Amino acid sequence: MKIGFISNAFPVDLRTHVFGLYKRMGMFIDAMKEMGELDMLFFVSPELTINEHFTAEMEKRLANHWNAQLRLDLCNSALGKQPKGRWDHYVSPALSISNHPPYWQTAQEKHVSAVCRLLSRKPDILFVHRLISFTPVLLSHARLPRTFFDLDDIEHISFRRSIKQPPWYPEKLLLYLRLPMVMFWEQRAVRLSHKTFVCSENDRNYLSKIFCSKKIAVIPNAIDVHDAVEPSDKPRLLFLGQMSYYPNRMAADYLINSIWPAVFSALPDARLLIAGSGHESLAGFASSPPGVEFLGFVDDLETLYKKATVVCCPILYGGGTRIKILEAAAYGRPVVSTTVGAEGIDLRAEEEILLRDTPGSFAEACIRLLKDRNLTVQIGQAARSAVSEKYGRNNAVNAIRSYLGGPGLSA
Repeated sequence: MKIGFISNAFPVDLRTHVFGLYKRMGMFIDAMKEMGELDMLFFVSPELTINEHFTAEMEKRLANHWNAQLRLDLCNSALGKQPKGRWDHYVSPALSISNHPPYWQTAQEKHVSAVCRLLSRKPDILFVHRLISFTPVLLSHARLPRTFFDLDDIEHISFRRSIKQPPWYPEKLLLYLRLPMVMFWEQRAVRLSHKTFVCSENDRNYLSKIFCSKKIAVIPNAIDVHDAVEPSDKPRLLFLGQMSYYPNRMAADYLINSIWPAVFSALPDARLLIAGSGHESLAGFASSPPGVEFLGFVDDLETLYKKATVVCCPILYGGGTRIKILEAAAYGRPVVSTTVGAEGIDLRAEEEILLRDTPGSFAEACIRLLKDRNLTVQIGQAARSAVSEKYGRNNAVNAIRSYLGGPGLSA
């Protein structure tokens, strides 16, 4: 079997491209690689120089990394463009997906041509990762094989929430003009697909209702469950995230500026660990706040979680589900999260996770856990048991393969 695979999440650096987006994509690759050859098309950064040598070298590296038989094709995304005036910024994106950021990055003629090249090689099935990669497929108007679509984040929900985030200005309301275009293209992709995958039952129920589709299936984000590690005997909060993802950057600054001062005031010996590449972009990094340690990218997650007592997930907007919460729970760490941050994750509030939506209550929950080791261990162990039962990676890979028509894995 030949499987066409299209994504814009190209792991050019296999060491650092290991966060949630790539972990979810990796589940699908693991499910497909035993079914046949992967014919992979990646839309990559416009700054990346592509030539035959680079493509051949990356093909070998990725085949080895994923232990898969694959063919690799690369196509540069379109360069960024600066809107000129209100029409370009607000109205034009509402009229055409080719003018709508970020989808215009893969909505140009060369991207459609790259999709057509892949389809000309007659894949038996087609897998498309995220709406930005489905855009050129829809623009191609080509006849498609059986097509599967991973809509890990419902894009119009994430976009609608982003409009409500600071900074505020009167004209920002005009961004709502773009919303129907995103929903229209999501609906087209769902209708064209044999099956659309989402992260949670919440997302499935919502999409099934608004798009009147019975072709929505849940593939939850999932993790390998490791041996539990003892929490630090020192009061340590941890935030882990790739800061190039704006909701992570906003959450980290919110934690540093609005939550951490109350925690540090109550517990002067406490420390806040900020882990993840791109921390230099944080507003809080420049101010060198007391008690905050910026660790950058961390290879050894087990050692990182040994340093932590409590994990924080103060996400304010976005979509999908947070692998960082599942991962923390798998290591036996209690998590304090916003409701949005924990959306779609089946953990019981107050027993397996603490949910807090104001800076004061979030800080209070962190202080409570940092002071009460028995409670910290109790919630951490309960979360680990729940995640082990519901979010094991093998189960997710088996489910994907079943939907795609391949054999299952042993448990």
